[in-house]
Amino acid sequence: MPFTYFDGQLLLSKQIQIIKLYNLLGLEYGEKHSDTVKPRIMRKARFFQRNAHLCILASSFSIVVALCAEEFTFKMPGRASFRLDLPPARAVQASGQSWLIAYPTTGGTNRVEFGNRVVVQLQNTNDLRRLTAGRELKVARVVASNIFILQAPDAGTAAREAHRLAALPEVLASYPVVSRPADRHGCYAPLPSDSFFDQAINSGPAAQWYLENRNPDGSSAGVDLNVRAAWCWTLGGGVTIAIADDGVELTHPEFEARDMPALHYDFGNLVTNGLPACRDSGCAHGTMVAGLALAGINDFRMVGVAPEARFASWVIFTNGLLVDDERLMDMYQYASSAVAVQNHSWGSGSGKVQGGPTLLEQVGINNATLVGRNGLGSVMVRSAGNDRSQLARADDDGYVNDPNVIAVAAVSRSGRATDYSEPGACVLVAASGGEFGNGLFTTDLLGTDGCNWLNYFPPFEDMNNYVWASWGFTGTSAAAPQITGIAALILSANPNLSYRDVQQILVLSSRHFDYADPGLATNGAGLLVSHNVGFGVPDAGHAVWLARMWSNRPPLTTVTLTTTSPVDIPDGGLRIAATGAGVPPELGSIYCLPADVGQHADSPTSALPLVDIGEGNNVPLVNLTNKGALILRSSALFDQVISNAANAGAAFAVIYNSTNSGDYNLGLLAGTDYVPIPAAFIGNTSGEALKSLFQTNMAARARIQLNSANLFFDIESTLICEQVGVRLKIEHPVRGDLRITLISPQGTRSVLAQFNDDTSAAPSEWTYWSTHHFLESSAGRWTLCVSDEASGATGVIRSASLILRGVQIIDNDRDGLDDTWEQTHFGYRGLGPKDDPDEDGYNNAREQIMGTNPSAMDAPFLLDLSRLNQDLVRLSWPSVPGTNYEVFCTTNLAQPMVSVTNIPGRFWETEYCSPTIDSPQRYYRVRQHPAP
Repeated sequence: MPFTYFDGQLLLSKQIQIIKLYNLLGLEYGEKHSDTVKPRIMRKARFFQRNAHLCILASSFSIVVALCAEEFTFKMPGRASFRLDLPPARAVQASGQSWLIAYPTTGGTNRVEFGNRVVVQLQNTNDLRRLTAGRELKVARVVASNIFILQAPDAGTAAREAHRLAALPEVLASYPVVSRPADRHGCYAPLPSDSFFDQAINSGPAAQWYLENRNPDGSSAGVDLNVRAAWCWTLGGGVTIAIADDGVELTHPEFEARDMPALHYDFGNLVTNGLPACRDSGCAHGTMVAGLALAGINDFRMVGVAPEARFASWVIFTNGLLVDDERLMDMYQYASSAVAVQNHSWGSGSGKVQGGPTLLEQVGINNATLVGRNGLGSVMVRSAGNDRSQLARADDDGYVNDPNVIAVAAVSRSGRATDYSEPGACVLVAASGGEFGNGLFTTDLLGTDGCNWLNYFPPFEDMNNYVWASWGFTGTSAAAPQITGIAALILSANPNLSYRDVQQILVLSSRHFDYADPGLATNGAGLLVSHNVGFGVPDAGHAVWLARMWSNRPPLTTVTLTTTSPVDIPDGGLRIAATGAGVPPELGSIYCLPADVGQHADSPTSALPLVDIGEGNNVPLVNLTNKGALILRSSALFDQVISNAANAGAAFAVIYNSTNSGDYNLGLLAGTDYVPIPAAFIGNTSGEALKSLFQTNMAARARIQLNSANLFFDIESTLICEQVGVRLKIEHPVRGDLRITLISPQGTRSVLAQFNDDTSAAPSEWTYWSTHHFLESSAGRWTLCVSDEASGATGVIRSASLILRGVQIIDNDRDGLDDTWEQTHFGYRGLGPKDDPDEDGYNNAREQIMGTNPSAMDAPFLLDLSRLNQDLVRLSWPSVPGTNYEVFCTTNLAQPMVSVTNIPGRFWETEYCSPTIDSPQRYYRVRQHPAP
């Protein structure tokens, strides 16, 4: 390639990157480029020019080298071509090795580094001397009879010689020693130095089990956030979180040097002060929230989810009340370019009555979403609410029921939704919330202020700066900041993500721990979702892994269809229907009330014989398979007698009143959140009549059915759905009588409202939002069902709108997979969104938005060995359910490996913990087997 000296610069015929040449020319860094070294340089320049790979410029002012456009092709042993680039920062090492960065010429960003030693494999060992004669190569190591490592003076020479040798037919392999980045898919951060984090394994009273929940042998003990798998990549640095609450104890040692004084603001007093307004327990809430989100790794007592995130304290409560809506509007938009994540552990406080943000607040929320973070949108995290016992739903809290926010439910240590956490179709994810008498360990106001007013003796004199156990933090308010911390980790790993990207990463990284939840369902995209916990509890390690490889989703498209034709709502729609010859007309449609928030007969149950099992206090001895159970009400709990019937095989249960009061004095079957079968409650008269009927009439059948007003929306175009909304205008004097559900074309049902004792009138207009249709196709018929489950008051639907949010695709087969994407990866259209052709655990719906190849494993099968604590090491690898993994181990590679365990695979990663005592260096191998 021609080159020209001109004014200290090298002019090449192509645009070529110029690099410094110190190591390639054997010069020390900083050596003056005098006339005494110029002859050395020019000799090398002529040599490089003859070899047509490198062009050198030397002058008294500068020495530079440019890599020309030729490719370097090696045999590794398969042929691979590379383009050399800048030398890495570690170009010269104490060992004398030098390195060059290279990229595959086939494209991509899989950078490698080539060193100054050449690996050679020959057909005939005797050829070695001939092939290296007169070259700058010396034998450094004999690996095998025909495999050698040759030493070159520098990385450039090694690359040229490897390229030359690779072109010879008698050379089987030739390439410079190569250093490649590995996808440390299972890396695990060191154990934090904070004293009470270590009790996560020991399950002490102040254990932070919600971050890492393990048994003493290192095995998983249940629900946690798996934060150490994220911390090996990021601790949340570079991200600022706003705690919108009653103030934060800014001088707490857990927050030292990480608050952002310029971003603090008291929206009640309009001053730049983020401190609590008082010193009693009523002003400790914000401090407890902040501890869970971002307490530091600093040798004190605890650590938060994002221990290197910065924070701003926004005070929005004055004398126990929220500041006015104008100031709340300002709050949402405050410092929106600097604050990435907002935590709102508060809501409307309206219980089961609908309420939410005012017009001004909606303006602030929308502006933060549209312009926050320079248009990427502020990430808003909200607690779902704590009024489950009142039959309240998150769907009725307009602060939570918003597609712009992340609604967070609370789970207990078992993984089941807590008895206070409000269910709702708008709930996205969940985190640990603590339970009564056993709250989460977190920060408190300093000293005897706040919730913990006791004094402690040394060495625990600082423990009154924290709360735990009976003082501990409990509620969805405690769950939300943990998700806020994960959002900060996600944005620290990839600051360019939008608020929608963060939501979808949380969806895809979440796991369920309560598979006995009867509301758990698989949506049309193959995602497990529940009204109790949304998509589950996020795995922080998986979330950060996704964030690091994530490409921003395309712009949002919204499609809205509206119907304004009035539709009457059938009164008293839930019915027991007895059918068959000889059935009296009055038993053909019996009014009943449902279970409170448990299984519901939205679709009619099968028509089956009813079997009287008395009070049902024990599991019936009779087989109730393909039958319904008729149960007399007793003092036993409703959920117990219904579960007893289900355990005997019953498909549904009908409980009838024990008092001789006709068909009156009915109530909800309270406490039936988790019963596995639908159930209904009828009056004594009807119950006794059914008992008599089924004792004598073998042909009679009964079922539970729901009569509702159904509206249909036919969608022609395809969106990959995100949140789906329903805007309703209903006239009805008792809102609590109504049950509202939405069914997607794939059959996924979102429960938007259900029967409760709210006696207020239905609002003139309310928009419900559901997360349950994430990644489903919008194409097809959507069905809106509105039923009235109490008799006596009637209503009418005045108008209804279906609002679809998502990404538009071309999808002629209407399966939710883009036609071009399918053609590119499969060559045809035919596989569905739930299919997983490469069997890596990521189905097509996931792979489509992840931007990964659905025909190849997304993560290489690499093992990671990390220290769990001083006694245990953690071996981990990418894995899929339905596969068993056999672990082999030895302490000496000269000895055969021994099988030590078989472990069923989990999504997305499986781990094995092993003692380190007496085995400081241990070798492992993992082999995959199909599950039996």
